[in-house]
Formats: sequence, C-alpha cells, structure tokens
Amino acid sequence: MTLELLKPLLESDDVIIDGGNEHFLETRRREQMCAVDWFAECGKKIHFVGMGISGGAEGARHGPALMPGGSEFAYNSLKPMLEAMSAKAGEKNDEPCVTRCGPDGCGHYVKMVHNGIEYADMQFIAESVVLLRDVLGFDNEKQSIALKEWNNGDLESFLIDITAKCLKKKDDDGDDDSYLANKVLDKAGSKGTGKWTVQLAADAGIAIPCCSAALEARYISAAIDDRAKCSEMYSNNAEDLVLESSKTSSSSSTTTTTLNAETLGKALYCAKIIAYAQGLSLIKSAGNDYGWSEDLNIANICKVWRGGCIIRAKLLETIVRAFTKEPSLSNLLLDSEISSIVKSRVGDLRKVVVEAAQRGIASPALMNALSYYDNMKTKRGSAYIIQAQRDAFGAHTFERVDKEGKFHADWY
Repeated sequence: MTLELLKPLLESDDVIIDGGNEHFLETRRREQMCAVDWFAECGKKIHFVGMGISGGAEGARHGPALMPGGSEFAYNSLKPMLEAMSAKAGEKNDEPCVTRCGPDGCGHYVKMVHNGIEYADMQFIAESVVLLRDVLGFDNEKQSIALKEWNNGDLESFLIDITAKCLKKKDDDGDDDSYLANKVLDKAGSKGTGKWTVQLAADAGIAIPCCSAALEARYISAAIDDRAKCSEMYSNNAEDLVLESSKTSSSSSTTTTTLNAETLGKALYCAKIIAYAQGLSLIKSAGNDYGWSEDLNIANICKVWRGGCIIRAKLLETIVRAFTKEPSLSNLLLDSEISSIVKSRVGDLRKVVVEAAQRGIASPALMNALSYYDNMKTKRGSAYIIQAQRDAFGAHTFERVDKEGKFHADWY
C-alpha cells in the first residue's frame, strides 16, 4: 500500500529503502514489483533496497551496522550516506560497518540470520550466568565480575558487557537494596526473526540447533503457570533429589564442583564459535538457493558485524580471517585457526554440559552446541539406522557405502 502511494511521486532510478525486520521473501516480491512490474506498466524502474539494521537505541545515536540488499546501482547511490552514518570498526576504527550483501532480499536474509545468532548468543550467556549462580554459588556482584573478566579477554563483546552491567544494577524503585535483574519475570519475548531463521533453516535442510534451542527456551519460558506446577509436582522426585543433593547453595562456603569461571568462559567461547558456524552455513546455503552466490561475501558481512550491531564481538576478527583466507569455506569449523581454538576448548564445553546435566540445570543451547560438534566430527553416525528403518517401513530405498545406486531390501 505504501509503495502504491509513493508510485506517482517517483522517477526512474529512485531508491526506496525498507529498513525494518521484514521477511526476505516479501522484500524479493517488492523488489520485483518496483524494478520489473512497474517498468513494464509505466516505464519506471525503481530500486527497492531491503536493508537490515542492527544496533538498537545506541546504534541510532552513534552508528549502526547496516546490511543492505539490492541492485549495485542502488548501493552505489546510497554508499556515501550509508558509510557516513554507519558504525566504524577495524584497527583504526575507520572501516564503515556496511556492505552490499547481495541482490533483492539478501540484506534482510543476512539480518535475519544475524538475529538468529543473537538468540543463540543471548541464551549461551543466560545459561552461563545461571551456572555461575547455581553451581559456583556466585551472587550478582561475583557474576558481574566474572563476566567483566571474560569481556577483558577473547569473549569481548557487546552482549557480555551489557549483561555484566545488568547483573549489578540495583532496583531504584524498590524499598530495599536488591538487584533489579533478580526481580525481572523469567519470561522472554521474541519478535519473529529467530522463528524465521529456524523455519528457513528447516526448509533448506541446514542444522542450526543452537538457534533452535534458544528459540524453544523462550517459548518454554512463556509457560509460567505450567512451569510453576511442574516445579511443585516434581520437587520430590527421587531421581532429581540425587541431583539436588550434589548442588552447592549460594550460601555454602564449600563446593564439590570441578568447574570454575575460567572453564565456563572457555566453554562459552567454544559454543559461540559453533553457533556462528551454523548461522554462516545457512547464509551460504541461501546464496546457492536464491542466486546470491556471486555477490555474497561472508568475510565482508562479518566485518559489518564487528561494530554497531548487537552481536559485535572480538571473535568476529577471527571469523573474518577465516573467510578472507578461504571464501568458499563450507563450514567455519573447517578453518585451521578455528579448529585449533575449538579443539582447545571443547573439553571445557563438555565439562560444563556434563555438570549441568548431572545437576538438572537446563542448558539447551550449550548442550546443542556440543551435540552439533560431536555430530560434525563423527564420520559414521546413526543415520544409517534411520535410513534402514525408512526403507523397512516405507520402501524409501537407501544408498550403500560399497556400491553406486539406490537399493531396497526385504528387512523382515
């Protein structure tokens, strides 16, 4: 409707920008309408740009990360303005956080995946804070200190930094000297981009279990009443009481855990790498599916994410190096530098996941990160059983490791 209202006011080669979180298929449709359908109808070729924007209120004031998609003409027309208004990153803090992601809906697709990674990142941090609280017995001040120490190292990121600040914030409206975060209802909202990411990944056949776990954790958090009833119903479960007896209360001066904040930080870093591997694989898959491959540059996209946006982090410099060295890299985990980091820290992630499971502490995103790693490094996993089952009950056929072709067997 808005485009139709604008139509009589536009001239050929004018540019329209949609800077919202729009579904990329809608952006593709509108780009087609403006550039092709209108040209056939009235001779006007209008350039429609779907531009992902990340940065929140701070980005609006000091410069966001910009992810435009559209024609090269449109991007070159907008480039001086976009580079001037964007956040800056790099060694000299002078590299604009903007790049042309690709044609039509590519910009909105990249922003959508950015948000999917953001979901996973936030969930990783939330789970880590709960582990600091319930396993190590850290109060809010100690939790905040631990995150600040993480932020001074490899884990340096916007989300770690603001979480540390949130944890130590006192309640200005309360009648006591309590922490505000402890009074926030345990119910997380979502705007839809995380759901789109999971849906489109499923359509593409790409595994993004960290984002899926983060999305589902938000859905579970919304079941406040049922969670309260389940908490009461299962509070005396004998199996869980064994776990409860091993927990360390926040008031205890001793602990039986082998975990510490450093181990937890290393596990978090490893999980974040795995989430990026999943998200970037989805973007590369979309490049092939929607004809964006010639324009899609993963290194440049990750450069944009270094400043202004919500997921900006020191880790992105390492990821940029990986895709600059090998632009055709099919999965981030296959980069040699990334591989060395993951190998050195996946043991920490495993310790954290085991501890969480033994203590009955829900850590779905961290657990799914480890499961993805274990699946990816397994040359022969469990899928041969699935395929045998499919052929046995539905004659879906199977391939063999020793012969070419499709086969069917009488299994029973």
